[in-house]
Amino acid sequence: MPRPLSPLSRALFAAALVPVFALAACAPEHDDAFEEEPPASGVADADTGAGSAIETESAQTEIGESGNAPMTPDAPGAAVTPCDTEAVQGLIGQAGSEAVYAKAMQEAGAQSYRALGPNDAATMDFREDRLNIDLDAGGTITGFRCG
Repeated sequence: MPRPLSPLSRALFAAALVPVFALAACAPEHDDAFEEEPPASGVADADTGAGSAIETESAQTEIGESGNAPMTPDAPGAAVTPCDTEAVQGLIGQAGSEAVYAKAMQEAGAQSYRALGPNDAATMDFREDRLNIDLDAGGTITGFRCG
């Protein structure tokens, strides 16, 4: 003969069933008429990064058919590096300040800058016209990178 449940056991069992029923009530109902569309071809996959912007048709239209041709420095319209870290190496070792950052940005020919300490978070996007100013924990400039 099974032993009857104590009041405490019944309360614990009931408390455990409440979240189960709540989750079951919130579960989405399956719709047989709904079909997920496959991703469009040539579009970048936001989760994996597959299909970069250069590979898309609209990007090819923007850069033209010669977009993949390498440019030589002698060619008319050749790409010019908008950021030159060699020009600002003399600032390494100086204390970082807004005035020094602005001077470094101007001397490097960059359009923008960001000063990054050892524990600062930074996005991984590459911008060839941005000067990255590396700082130590005390705020002293330790190096420069473009991107």
